[in-house]
Amino acid sequence: EWIQKALEQLDSLLGSGTSSNNGQNDLGINELIRSSLLDDQGEFSIDPSLISGFFSDENSNNIIFEGHDKLTETTMSLVSIRVQGLDTFKELDLLNVVGNYTVRNLLKMERLTFFIELEATMMASSLSSSFIDASNAKPITEVFTIAFTANDIGIDFTILLALNEMTLGTIQLGSMLHTTNILPCLFSAIDKASFTGLALTVTDLVPPTMTGFLDRGIDQIMSSGATALFNMYEKAMIRAMPNFFQLFVRDVINDYIDGVVSLLGKCPDTKPPMSGFVDFRDLFLDPDDALASGGSGDAPYGNVIPWIMDIIDDQLFSADESGQLSVNELMVRPLTKSQSGIEGSLHFNGTLIDLNKRQVTRKIWTSFADNLRLRLSDLHLSGLDSMRVPTEILSPKSSSAHTLGNKISIGVTENVSITDNSDSLRASFGFELLVGGENSPLAMNNLMDLELIVPSLDILAMLRATVEVDRLMKFPLKDITNVDCWISTLWSSKNSGIESDAGVAIEYLNMVLDDGMMVNASCISCTNQMLNQFNSVLSFLEDQEWISNIRSRAILIGSQLARGEWVQGMIAKQIDSSSRRCPHLNFENSMPLAQKYQKFETTREMVDGVLYGGMTLVQVIAIVMAQKHTGVDLPPPVDIVVSGADKTELIDLTDLGSILSWGDMVLDEARTYLGGVVESKRGEQVLGITNLLQSLILDDDGLLKIPIIDKGFIAGGVELSLYNVTLVGLDSFAKFEVLKTSGPQAFGNIIRLDKLGVTLRMGLSVEDPNTEQLRRLNTNKLETITVSLIFKDVEIDTSVMLALDRELMRSMKLGSILSIDNISSCLFSTIHAIGIQKLVMTLGNIDEFSIAGFVSAATQQEIDDFTAAVFTNYKPMIIESLPAFTATVVRPLLNNVLQYFMEKAKREGGACREPDESLTGIVDFRDLFLSQSKSVALLGSGLPKYGDLFRVLHSFIDDVISATNDLGQSNINDLIISKLTDNQSNSTGALFFPGKLFGQEFDIALNGLNAVVEIAVSDVRLSSLDSIGAPIRLLQPVEGEASILNNSVSVGVGPDALRVSFKLFVAGEGDDVKISNELELGLSLKNLSVILELLAEIEEQAFFSFPIKDILDFNCWMATMPTPFIDKFGIRIGSPDTGLVLRKIAMAAAEARLDVNCISCSSSVLLDISTYLSSDDGVTDTTDVANRIFDYGTKLLRSQLVQDQFDRMLNEAEMKCPHSANYNANFAGLKFDEMDAIESSEDAYGFLIAIISVVAVCAVVVVLVYVAVNWVSRRRHNRWVGTLTRAQKLQLVREQREETEREKDLNKIMKSLFCSAEVPISLRLLIPIVIFGNIALFLSGHLSLGKSLVMYMPVESIVLTSPCLETKQVVP
Repeated sequence: EWIQKALEQLDSLLGSGTSSNNGQNDLGINELIRSSLLDDQGEFSIDPSLISGFFSDENSNNIIFEGHDKLTETTMSLVSIRVQGLDTFKELDLLNVVGNYTVRNLLKMERLTFFIELEATMMASSLSSSFIDASNAKPITEVFTIAFTANDIGIDFTILLALNEMTLGTIQLGSMLHTTNILPCLFSAIDKASFTGLALTVTDLVPPTMTGFLDRGIDQIMSSGATALFNMYEKAMIRAMPNFFQLFVRDVINDYIDGVVSLLGKCPDTKPPMSGFVDFRDLFLDPDDALASGGSGDAPYGNVIPWIMDIIDDQLFSADESGQLSVNELMVRPLTKSQSGIEGSLHFNGTLIDLNKRQVTRKIWTSFADNLRLRLSDLHLSGLDSMRVPTEILSPKSSSAHTLGNKISIGVTENVSITDNSDSLRASFGFELLVGGENSPLAMNNLMDLELIVPSLDILAMLRATVEVDRLMKFPLKDITNVDCWISTLWSSKNSGIESDAGVAIEYLNMVLDDGMMVNASCISCTNQMLNQFNSVLSFLEDQEWISNIRSRAILIGSQLARGEWVQGMIAKQIDSSSRRCPHLNFENSMPLAQKYQKFETTREMVDGVLYGGMTLVQVIAIVMAQKHTGVDLPPPVDIVVSGADKTELIDLTDLGSILSWGDMVLDEARTYLGGVVESKRGEQVLGITNLLQSLILDDDGLLKIPIIDKGFIAGGVELSLYNVTLVGLDSFAKFEVLKTSGPQAFGNIIRLDKLGVTLRMGLSVEDPNTEQLRRLNTNKLETITVSLIFKDVEIDTSVMLALDRELMRSMKLGSILSIDNISSCLFSTIHAIGIQKLVMTLGNIDEFSIAGFVSAATQQEIDDFTAAVFTNYKPMIIESLPAFTATVVRPLLNNVLQYFMEKAKREGGACREPDESLTGIVDFRDLFLSQSKSVALLGSGLPKYGDLFRVLHSFIDDVISATNDLGQSNINDLIISKLTDNQSNSTGALFFPGKLFGQEFDIALNGLNAVVEIAVSDVRLSSLDSIGAPIRLLQPVEGEASILNNSVSVGVGPDALRVSFKLFVAGEGDDVKISNELELGLSLKNLSVILELLAEIEEQAFFSFPIKDILDFNCWMATMPTPFIDKFGIRIGSPDTGLVLRKIAMAAAEARLDVNCISCSSSVLLDISTYLSSDDGVTDTTDVANRIFDYGTKLLRSQLVQDQFDRMLNEAEMKCPHSANYNANFAGLKFDEMDAIESSEDAYGFLIAIISVVAVCAVVVVLVYVAVNWVSRRRHNRWVGTLTRAQKLQLVREQREETEREKDLNKIMKSLFCSAEVPISLRLLIPIVIFGNIALFLSGHLSLGKSLVMYMPVESIVLTSPCLETKQVVP
């Protein structure tokens, strides 16, 4: 198994792509070969003796040819062999299993170039029968180089490798520690090895060249000849090459492998067992260095490990000019990129630590929270590729044979600031704190991103390890990946009796952090919005050196723990257990030793640090809570509903005499005494409550000491004993008003004290050997610690309320009473209890927060300095936030505790049922409102899944509003409308809003006319609102639609029309004109019909869980609807038919009559206008204009603008609904980006009212102008016609008829410019676009600026003006 894993990792490492030095992607094998085998020229040199050995067994001169004949004596030998291109692998697929013992390998290379350097020596023959006698002649030597290249090489070879797994696994590590033994040991495990297939393909062979001859001509002749010969047979060689390698080369290689295996196939035995412990100087260092460091220097553990360490030092821990180590480039960046996709970064998604208490079992704790979760997740580490000098790993020390020094340096150098370098070590993680519980005031869900930036980090560790030589040397390869076996090589007490050298010990541990360390925090999702400003708190903590103090104390505690006996005991325990788990030690069945390991022992420094952290952390929490509650409005008193017993009567605190005849008298007397001033035994003027407490429970110092029964605990060498809790200030009451009834079941209390505080006294002892002698000198080994918190000028305002049945009913869920049968049981399921309705605590000052005793003087000073800084910077804020904190947090907590101590009422047969949780869809109005038969008729299910309450109510309302009187009016007029209007205006069917509603004055300058115009609207009245006709269709489901409701109503039915009237004052004074008109304008509408079709999707579960107390809260109803997705502008994204949609709306009036009554008019023409408006033509024109306005209004209501408002309201509803989980009492509305709108400083509602008022006035004026112009034109026309003779009139009719016929003829024979072929098509298309573009620019320019021109309309002797908005000057 371990062999398979190793092979898979090897294939992955060599075949995966990496980033090379030139920025290109390269295979890992190329980088490996390039860095370990090739020289600077990218060449690999082969020892010629490996080749020449095939030509002669005894060949010391690398001779590959010898010839001696009668003419010459010739020898040829190999000088060198060099190969280029070994780092050009472009595809690598290794170790693909094709059989039980056979693996296939595919290799592809770009090129291979071989340089073979030969030396040829020729001399005259020395034979006695030689043709030439030249024994004195010098030999001729030629050194030449043959170079040839193969391009695009493919190698496909299959190897049969029969490894004896048992033999390989039993090879001992000691046999492999000498380089000369590695191959023999590996070959000893090979039962059979051979190439079963070998195929080589080459796309192109470059002709060989020969260079280096003494005569260049010979170079040219030899190269030319070789090229010519090569060109003749290149194709044949390429075709023959696969068969040549498969049939010939493969056999040659296999013969060679058999010879090597038989020659080297025996692994040398491990040396006789060696006793003692490994000397790391001899294990890791070269002999010379080991000797210099105090080792033996004779390489007792072989030379493999020093060789590996040298490679590691050279390849991984060499530094560049900036001091950065090469391990960053070679290992850290590739490994981190493969894990996170980013070099130098690690990203661990998911949960790292999850402390989750899903359900609190002890009910007392449910008063605070139902569940609690602390989770750390999504750890990001960056800057890991910034390892720098000095760094050393497993460095032996000359002072000891068993000590290894380690130092890791990460981050920027000292002369580089954090802002100038991105190599800083950064760690960020998600921190989630969830406190759950519907009734818990501590409920929160805060998810923050915490980031720690460390510019420079140095970790120093001195490790002492005693590794047994015998176990290391006999370590079998089969357990090479077993961690337990490696741990078992360490000495354990059961293996030796030398206690001083036991196991592993951390002699020194320290972590040096740069002073520029920074901590940042940001909220991802925080219910406490003030956590968004947590960085300001962190800045304060950094200024007070709190973070650095915590850091240094944490490092000190960590170092002490690492070097302490407890950690050493854990290490010894791990060594013992690992020895029993290691397979080759055969300890599995042995009995566990009766070994005692050191228990955790706390040092005084640890406790000192914990006390410092606790005292300061409490103040940090106070700051955070103060930030959250500063500026928060105090909530109103609330009612608390808790379980109680059945048939218990509520006590009326305002009438205690009904229970006890003297009850009220006793209560009044008690209040008078406790809150009044009396003379104490000391002769002081104090309140009665103070005198009573001094007499009964307070000591002479005015303190109330409460002894603690719990004696604390003893653990980890720490003994803590709680002495007492002392309440301070109970003798300083300045006001004591209690039991002041404010209702039948409620009473209030106001208490004021000059001082109020608490002091906790504890005894603490630490079994620290460093202070043992000092403690023995003290008769009491427990040192006293006193923690004090004192407030000044304290006032507590609280009221207590008994739960009322009304409050219980208000909390009932709608789903529980949907069935009429359940209503009675829910009404009778009353619960009576007691709770705190109001609790507000205010302070004048925080006098003291301190700790005294045990802590060192330095720690005491640090705590005091930190507290002083908190008081200086945050005391006012803490004091300001305390009322809101007590009202929103402390009060609910106290109520929850009260609820825990009270028994719950038993809801047996008559219990109020919980809503059905199985329905999770959208409410079907057909099934909700209609009977089974009517629902099925409209294609509903007809099932009573929503009960019968709404069916009955809907049917009842239909009957009521459908009933009519003799005038065709609905009974709703008498039942509701008449009563509501009479309460408002003392007039049935009318609403009256007296006073000025709108007024504006204008300065006008136009065409030489300068005038001041004033317009005012006042005394608005709506009459005949009780003229609603029948039938009214209200909330009527639609066939085939589950969520659509149809509504229709008619107003102004009967003799009295719906009337809207107001007074209009128009006055103007200019150079040549002066007018002043006060008139009453009225608009009467007969049979005004309104039809509304509404899509309202309500989620079933939200509908069922809807509490009755919010039944009239429109936001809560909207919160039950699906929330549409909207963009940053507040515009819906997605389906248009979800949530709340105004599908259809229409308004129309059968008759609209506009009347003008002059109260004081200077313009006589208004009398003529009034006459015209009352005429049939005037009524017709007014009706037409009114219906056009209604049509425009309904189009506006159906527009996207209105729908956008609905969508925004749906998104805001949950935050505005009191019973919603997302309710925020201070919610001011969602903020959206404006779409090119100019900001206005005016109040939104005031501006809206002004716009509506102005538009209304403009509309009325436009109607008046339209009617006036119509009337004047007709009047003039009638006068002129009256002056004509009959012949003139006939002639005029004839001309009009001819003109009409001429227009018709022109229309038949002529085309518009847009349709005319004479006009170029580009112009025909461009001109409409330009026209509409100008219109759009005009509207945008004017509407966006909120400006409008003053309109002048001269009618006879008056000037009508329509001021929409003020314009200071208009240029004619």
